[in-house]
Amino acid sequence: MIKLEPLTGHHERKAFDCGVEPLNIWLKQTAWQHQTKGISRTFVATPADQQAVDDFQTLGYGLDATSILGFYALASAVVVMDDLPMELAKRYPRQVPVTRLGRLAIRADMQGQGLGQLLLADAINRAKSAAEAVGSAGLFVDAKDEASSFFYQRFGFTVCHHQPLKLYLPIW
Repeated sequence: MIKLEPLTGHHERKAFDCGVEPLNIWLKQTAWQHQTKGISRTFVATPADQQAVDDFQTLGYGLDATSILGFYALASAVVVMDDLPMELAKRYPRQVPVTRLGRLAIRADMQGQGLGQLLLADAINRAKSAAEAVGSAGLFVDAKDEASSFFYQRFGFTVCHHQPLKLYLPIW
């Protein structure tokens, strides 16, 4: 019913609304630019096919085949050892290559249905695959608020030392 794919120019970014304006603006104005310049990679959840579009419309969702249901972005980054959880930091050198989960958002009318979990699982899998080809010790995320921090913690992310909105998930 849903497919996950890289953001392209044919996806309808302007209609996306997750209820958090900075995330909406980033998707509408920045995501595609970063994608084309190789700065980050954005992945979107869209209806899998016309049958899925029809099913969503039957349920009252106003969308079409190019609608974005949710998205996340990944980028390479380096964090300093002090930014990591204390119990993990001692395993690493001063600077640690990581994959950064820069954004994750779900359409406001589809939140609370498990799509965020699906996107996070896909992000973790892509980060692991990338780490096999290019060094990355783990997945690093800056949560936007305490509720987001708890969301990531439910999936194994550890809060970084004295920074409750910075979280880390080791890959190895």
